[in-house]
Amino acid sequence: MLCAELEGLEAQFDDILTALENPNLTEQERRSLQDAYARLSRTILDHQRSGHEGRPCFEE
Repeated sequence: MLCAELEGLEAQFDDILTALENPNLTEQERRSLQDAYARLSRTILDHQRSGHEGRPCFEE
């Protein structure tokens, strides 16, 4: 099972992807969401690599 922290990050990621599908976004809103997408992508990757002091991101 994925850890709760990673599940929360992935839920935020899904929310951003859903928001980006809105055709009525202004250019500024779209850029802001794209920036958030990039930051969150890096955060998720970092968490998967070393989110638990280098231990795997799984609960036993």
